[in-house]
Amino acid sequence: MKQSTRQDFLIVAIGASAGGLEPLETFFTHVPADTGMAFAVVQHLAPDHATFLPHLLGKCTSMPVEQAQDQARVAPNRVYIIPPN
Repeated sequence: MKQSTRQDFLIVAIGASAGGLEPLETFFTHVPADTGMAFAVVQHLAPDHATFLPHLLGKCTSMPVEQAQDQARVAPNRVYIIPPN
């Protein structure tokens, strides 16, 4: 029997307005870092400004926090932030 290399896991999408930093920080402070889920944070961001959200949320969790990239492979136990615009 051929073993599959596919790994199934949940992707949790979290939406927030521009003022949603505090609830996001509270959430990631309390969620375990080993849930086996990936988290996608969708927050209203100004299209012409760099975001510090990955850095700020990185202080609230031991999971890696990074800006989402086109064609990137999503992995569990990570936080992905949408890019501005």
